[in-house]
Amino acid sequence: MDKNSSFEGYEMEREWKNVKIIQDFFQIQEDGSMPEGSRILLAATQPVTFQKGQELVTIGAEPDDGMYIILDGTTQTFLAGDEPIGEQGPGEVIGELALIKEGTRKATVRAMTEVSCANIPKKVFEEIAHSNPKVYGALLELLYTKSTNVIRERERMKSELEIASRIQMGMLPKSFEQYCRLPNISLDARTKPAKMVGGDFYDIFQIDETHLCFLIADVAGEGLPACLFMTVARTHIKNYMRLGMPVAEAAKRVNNLLNEDNEEELFVTVFLCVLDLQKNRLTFVNAGHNRPAISRGHGPFQLLKCNADFVFGMMEDMTYQEQMTELCPGDSLYLYTDGVTEAFNTDEELYTEARMLEALNRHREAREQPGLMLDYMYRELEEFSRGAEQSDDITMMYLVR
Repeated sequence: MDKNSSFEGYEMEREWKNVKIIQDFFQIQEDGSMPEGSRILLAATQPVTFQKGQELVTIGAEPDDGMYIILDGTTQTFLAGDEPIGEQGPGEVIGELALIKEGTRKATVRAMTEVSCANIPKKVFEEIAHSNPKVYGALLELLYTKSTNVIRERERMKSELEIASRIQMGMLPKSFEQYCRLPNISLDARTKPAKMVGGDFYDIFQIDETHLCFLIADVAGEGLPACLFMTVARTHIKNYMRLGMPVAEAAKRVNNLLNEDNEEELFVTVFLCVLDLQKNRLTFVNAGHNRPAISRGHGPFQLLKCNADFVFGMMEDMTYQEQMTELCPGDSLYLYTDGVTEAFNTDEELYTEARMLEALNRHREAREQPGLMLDYMYRELEEFSRGAEQSDDITMMYLVR
């Protein structure tokens, strides 16, 4: 750690109160006035610079160095091990409770870049506070302001995520009545994100009077990045499929588009189908997705025999195999994402394909009622998990002819 009387860009002749971060933290008004306690704290503040990789505070260490206000740079917080639990930047405060509480540091904060800070050592604070009790009040006011801002920011983010969730759910079909009026078609589909927004999606639409397109997909990851990638992938798939081009050709074009400017290296698994309603022929591409379960002529469910090609979004100019099977009146098809088969229970056991098939066959009396069948399958997962936290999005589609 380097302690200097000045920072580059934060020279003392500019005065601390001219730095916006300091103005906000110490409640400095436009005319330069501030509460007396804040003025005394500001006078005791020292400039400190940390190089990349240095620790500002270390877990288990005595907190004699007191509190830091980050003026420039980025830090990360660690409790134990190498996994960070948070990131801090300009305007954020580190170690403030050390000024008023006894005990050692509860976390390690490490500089991820060169970090410039304003520092108030504990001993200096205690000496000033002993002679001027208003300093304690000033610090408590600063802590209150910080906590209020954190809560406000969390509420803002929560609100934005709720809006994003509503937009995402609004993009997925909810009513399938128009498709159930087609000859020998009845279906339902649902998704349950692991977070407020997710990366799983499904879609269904008519290409023309005799061809029905439906699909299920799973973007790697959860949260906003997966949600945004999902939106782009769904749009590209729908646009190309509505042109009536072969499924394999549409898959190739979608994959190439998703590879463009994909700096986050996201990808999506897709099971993309077109059902010819007259010829009872299902044409499909499997882009790295889970094999569906199929029941033929009221028989038992088993995994559909098919090959898996490469996922969308990872490598350009991939060739996709167009595969075909019959899907006749009396047959049923269950599509799902890996949030089903890879669901965990409290004993850290996986649900597995075997359990899924057993549940589908146990509820075959509901095979002609897609909504009821999905009710059963979601209930099966809930009973299996026994309260374990949902680790992945869970999406299902069930179609019966």
